[in-house]
Amino acid sequence: MEHYRYSLSINAATDRGDFVVMFCGEADVVGGHYIGPAVHDYFLLHVVTAGEGTFETLGQKYRLKKGDAFLIFPDILVKYEASRETPWTYMWIGFSGEQTEKALGRIGITPERAALRGLSPSKMRELFGSIRDCLDNGATPELGSMAASGCLRLVLHEMGVAALAGNAPENGVTGIDGRDGEPMIMSHQPSEGGRPMNRPLPEDAIPGRQQQIDQAIRMLSYQYGQHISIGEIARKLGYHRAHLTKLFKETTGLSPMQYLNKIRMKKAEKLLAGDLTIAQVAASVGFNDPLFFTKQFRKWRGVSPTEFRKSL
Repeated sequence: MEHYRYSLSINAATDRGDFVVMFCGEADVVGGHYIGPAVHDYFLLHVVTAGEGTFETLGQKYRLKKGDAFLIFPDILVKYEASRETPWTYMWIGFSGEQTEKALGRIGITPERAALRGLSPSKMRELFGSIRDCLDNGATPELGSMAASGCLRLVLHEMGVAALAGNAPENGVTGIDGRDGEPMIMSHQPSEGGRPMNRPLPEDAIPGRQQQIDQAIRMLSYQYGQHISIGEIARKLGYHRAHLTKLFKETTGLSPMQYLNKIRMKKAEKLLAGDLTIAQVAASVGFNDPLFFTKQFRKWRGVSPTEFRKSL
């Protein structure tokens, strides 16, 4: 178990543009839970609402607590870990946009200055709650996405004010000794990247069922770098795991786990063309164990990740 509590809302629209919210969630994690070293292909903002943890990026290590935030930039290696004694609770937003990084830089938020202090947890909870309400209950997915983007801008405004005030973590930054996108388009092909329903629709209501399967696909496509539970996805959509698997396979030809593995392997192929270590590639696509990743990749490609990299 890595989370005591985990909750997630997914954007059901297929918007393009800047500051498009992909998903928003919150969790209480167990002590010592960590992600990375890994890279993401989207922006990922975390706001700490309780407890403590660390965030490492670009040779710096930040010790963070309630009221602090950190922003992960695309394609930059990061690691973050909950305190073993007082693990953090945090909220997060994943978002995308071609001009987003430039806009963030203009308000003082850069890869070199990606951790901030001085945010109001209550204000952040209000704004994050509004984003999730937009995603879950928008009049249409497109209108919900538009409203969520507006709320995200208010979140980033609060961060910009903190950056302007010089609220970088103090005495919590230490050197590390060397140890350690385009928005996705809905597709039934895992190489590409609906709206949550309160209860399942009858199987003969094809548009509603299709929307549920699209939502499951979106969850897998956005969260492939995390440790995903198919059971959690099924519960969110109002299905038993076995029933969701049956409907998913009828629609895509693959089980949810097979589909997820295909997403992960295709992403791993792209990352192996770069400079990340095998362990870092594994962590970036949701495998904490590099040996297990190697085993799965060999099943996928017939060669090890190292052999595949040499063939490029």
